[in-house]
Order: sequence, then C-alpha cells, then structure tokens
Amino acid sequence: MKGFAVLVSNCAGRQELKAEHGLSLFIRYGENDYLFDTGGSDLFIENSQFMNLGIENIKCAVLSHFHLDHIGGIPFLSRHFSMISGICDVYHPAFSEILKFPALRSNTVRESQKIDDECALVLSNAVKDDENFNEISMVAGNTLFTGCGHSGILNILKEAQNFSTVTTIAGGFHNFDMQKDKMKKTASDLFLLGIKRVILLHCSSVNSIRYFEDAGIECIFGSVGNSFNIE
Repeated sequence: MKGFAVLVSNCAGRQELKAEHGLSLFIRYGENDYLFDTGGSDLFIENSQFMNLGIENIKCAVLSHFHLDHIGGIPFLSRHFSMISGICDVYHPAFSEILKFPALRSNTVRESQKIDDECALVLSNAVKDDENFNEISMVAGNTLFTGCGHSGILNILKEAQNFSTVTTIAGGFHNFDMQKDKMKKTASDLFLLGIKRVILLHCSSVNSIRYFEDAGIECIFGSVGNSFNIE
C-alpha cells in the first residue's frame, strides 16, 4: 500500500473520530509506515486506534516544527512506545526536548536528506511573528507533506523537487490570511511547477480552493479520517 491517512486536523470527517487544531498524518509508503507530526495531544493515538492503524509499527516519526499543535503529542508517543518496550526514531529540526523522553531516539535534521530509499526530508527556514526557525517537510513518492508551510509552499516545493517529481502537496498551507492576488499567483505557480493535486489540511483556507481549481489543480479540503493514495 502507498497512501496516507489524516489522524489529526481541524475538522473530522467521521462521527466516531475527533478533531483538534493541529496536524498528524499516518503515511504508508513501500514497506514502511511513518508518522508526520503528532498534533497537540494524544488524539492522534486515539484516532489511529479507531482507524486500525498501528502507531507502534512506524519506522520513525517526523516533527515539522516546534509549534505545540504539531508536537504536543510527543509525551504520548513516548509513553506508547514505553508500554511496548520499544524505541521510536524521531527526526526534528533541533528540538532538544526530545532528549527528555527515553523511548524516543533523537535525530536532528540539519540539511535536506533522504531517510531511506523511499522518503526524504526537506529542511527550510521560516520566519513568523519575529521567530526564525527551521521547518521540515517530507517527500514520499509523488507527494510532498507540509506541516504549516511557514517557509512558503513554493520554496518548499522547489527544494523537494531535488528528491522527487512532486505532483501532490498535502498538509498545512498557512494561507488563511493570504491576499487574494497572492493566492491566485501561488496557485498558478504551483501548476506551472507540475502540481496536479493539493489536499488542504489544518491551517489552510477553504477560500483558496477556487484559486487552485481555476489554475487547473484538483483541490480537496481534507479532514480527520480521510485516506489518500500516493503514486
């Protein structure tokens, strides 16, 4: 199987699942499973159990950036692996708090890199509210996964194209306060760079859907419980 499921986002698509402000994705590509972000609580574990997805079987977890709605589940990830006497590799952009959790093995990402034959991590620099920080996105097959896209979707995509021919972007676009003209240009530029599908999650604006569609890009506003294929 090659695909991913939404464990945490701002809205839920199934009655038995819950939503919160945050993001967590369960990614299956090739023979490996990966966790991308943890949301802000233990909700990613609760929802994964309803969806019959085994968090304990992941090859590693990837944390996009240090904002709480993406890393708040870390203590619960550690507890989950402690209960099965396991160790989880965690890739992160210099988040020293990981060292406090004995069931998590810290892997600091200092440059864009492949983590195995299937997937790569894209490191980019972001500035938000006078904060300057690194952000990690992930590439699996034709799909680029973003946490919030603080570094700019176009900047992230251009770096990701060093590893794969990306045709789908899924995750946070952080475009809810973007001006209409900029939304329109971003959508047009993404189309010119080969993007055929975007899956908006978490901090993405529903108002941007029409700009992607007008540019010729299939646009889906995703929710907790949704699953998508990766080519």
